[in-house]
Amino acid sequence: MDQAPPSASPLHRDWAGLLAMALLGLFWWSGVSASRHWSQTSDELPHITAGYVYDRFGDFRFQPENGNLPQRIHGLAPLALGAKIPMENQDFWHRSVYWQLGWDFLYGLDNPTDRMVQGARALNALFGVALGAFIFVVARRWYGDAGGLLALGFYVFCPNFIAHSFLATSDMAGTLCLTLAPWFFWRHLEQRYWRSGLVAGIFTGLALVAKFNGILLAPLYAGLALGDAWGRAPAGARRSRLAQNLGHCLVQVMAAGSVVWLFYGFRFQAGAPGLPEMHVFGQPWPDLLQSLGAKGPWVDFARRWQLLPEAWLYGLANVLAGAAGRPAFLAGEIRLYGWLGFFPILFLTKTTLGLLAALLLTAGVGLARHAGWQSPAFRAAGLRWLPLAGTALLLWVVALTSHLNIGHRHILAVYPALFVWLGSLATLRRAWLLAPILLLAVHLGESVAVRPHYLAFFNAVGGGPAKGYRLAVDSSLDWGQGLPALRDWVSANRRPGEKFYLSYFGSAWAPHYGVRPDIFLPGVGIAEPPFQPYELQPGLYAVSATILSEVYSEYRGPWHQAWNVELENPATPPLRRAELRFARLCKYLQHRAPEAEAGYSILIFRLTQAELRTALEGPVTGW
Repeated sequence: MDQAPPSASPLHRDWAGLLAMALLGLFWWSGVSASRHWSQTSDELPHITAGYVYDRFGDFRFQPENGNLPQRIHGLAPLALGAKIPMENQDFWHRSVYWQLGWDFLYGLDNPTDRMVQGARALNALFGVALGAFIFVVARRWYGDAGGLLALGFYVFCPNFIAHSFLATSDMAGTLCLTLAPWFFWRHLEQRYWRSGLVAGIFTGLALVAKFNGILLAPLYAGLALGDAWGRAPAGARRSRLAQNLGHCLVQVMAAGSVVWLFYGFRFQAGAPGLPEMHVFGQPWPDLLQSLGAKGPWVDFARRWQLLPEAWLYGLANVLAGAAGRPAFLAGEIRLYGWLGFFPILFLTKTTLGLLAALLLTAGVGLARHAGWQSPAFRAAGLRWLPLAGTALLLWVVALTSHLNIGHRHILAVYPALFVWLGSLATLRRAWLLAPILLLAVHLGESVAVRPHYLAFFNAVGGGPAKGYRLAVDSSLDWGQGLPALRDWVSANRRPGEKFYLSYFGSAWAPHYGVRPDIFLPGVGIAEPPFQPYELQPGLYAVSATILSEVYSEYRGPWHQAWNVELENPATPPLRRAELRFARLCKYLQHRAPEAEAGYSILIFRLTQAELRTALEGPVTGW
């Protein structure tokens, strides 16, 4: 199964390469054109702002918990457009209040917001294009031209990769680097040249500044060092080879550390000279270290001895602390420490049925062809697959044990190995080739059907995108991208004189996208005007799916009688009373089908006076 077909003619190979370029161009167009229908998502605000500050000032105190590499790429767009950043509020700089500073940067000044966001997204797409090119090259090398094109076809039409490639976040950069780094390290263990070691070291360092899941390279490299010694050396030389490999791992650590220092200007301090001094990070070091438990002393040791830049260490500590537990939603249930089945369920429901069927077909063909598990051919194929399969396997182990269950994007690095594997279907006999072609067509159809709302994709097993909000929210469905779709629906369907209420999840400013509700209901984000007392009246109620799930609400779960008492108490402050009323309304709406869905992420309800009375005065139960 892993043997490439006989070499094709040079002309045919040229056409395969050109067709691959055309597919990658189509991938680029699909994402760029679709992303114009999305509002700025929650995490893009700090990514773009921090990247601009990194590039212009060399100041790394903002958003250190996300990759320096992608943020620097994102920051090039506002830098090229001559954007201004507010400097007058010294307190934002002193305390690293990057969310508010970012909001002012995008919406509080006369900056070209849409061009900044779209430019940052287009630059981020380079990571997605590079990953597609890698998949094509590897699959083509192993399975021939048809195999490379088949693997690339499944990749470029995958809704999840179109969505995240064209968002200015760190997920695609992390996926790319976590795929390439072990690949080049494995090649270095085979070639053992200083040039291959240099290339591997660069990509190892890039993985560490792309996303903090790059630290997973440590156990992965240990496994590759062992696999190389066991699989490539004679029995009597395995210990010696393993010892040499561990030396190569140490060299990788040193090379990667140099890359990390390079990205932080070879400076330990996070704050840049000439800017307002930093009193504390968003969370002071002592508080953050205490929240790390047994990991705290190790991070503190590295900080005290300045082994790595302060901002990188703070970002790592922040990620480790956040991974300890965070509220998450799955199929109507909310947990702090997640579920063992969270990522498997999302994999099965956010992967197209065409792709899932193709993977099953590939597995069946592979089992039929590799009946001799001890054969030299199978052993050789296993060695070739070790870096890709090892990365996917390690990601699954981490995902299954993770307490951070907030998004399907955290397992994107599992997919590159699967796309390459699909290329093996091109080696089937000609009579069977129609099967993978039909499955690719199904995959394409599912992708086109959800366009341009790729982020909200769920397959039919998950209820489709229209029912996705009942299964998962946050970055798996609703990351704040639905404001343009809401604007268009309200413009076409709002009745004269009808009240319009909005509860929005995200960091974008709704009026910037033409969404101007009469009343802003409680939401999750910084873009809400000062609270003004109001009454809930009949009209349109637009509620983000993440808000409706109550995953970040202090009133989640069954309604308590104590909340009723507080709601009816005249001494309750107006803001608290409004939050309690809205919590009751959400529990009612959880049982009610929406009138419409804006981009599948914002649910729209048209409520009558009778329904409001039931919601606010009738019995209340949890979802």
